[in-house]
Amino acid sequence: MAKEKKNMKLIPPDIKRCQCLKPNGNTFLTFGGVPGYDRCSNKPLVIVTERKASLGNVKGSMSLCGSCWAVFVKEHDKDFATAKPIV
Repeated sequence: MAKEKKNMKLIPPDIKRCQCLKPNGNTFLTFGGVPGYDRCSNKPLVIVTERKASLGNVKGSMSLCGSCWAVFVKEHDKDFATAKPIV
């Protein structure tokens, strides 16, 4: 049984820039053996928050732009998270 991380520090949602990570097109693996990712530079429209607590008993949230939100909706069940518009 895996141990859950205690006291995880979450990054709060950023209302100025989308927090989605997108592959940067680099075909080579970066240090650590994973492909490179860049943070989306678009202005966010919504903040999504997990409905259920995850690892470490915390509910994560992040800001997403319109195109990243569309991908999120396609990839996750409608009950996975709530979404609130950024005003």
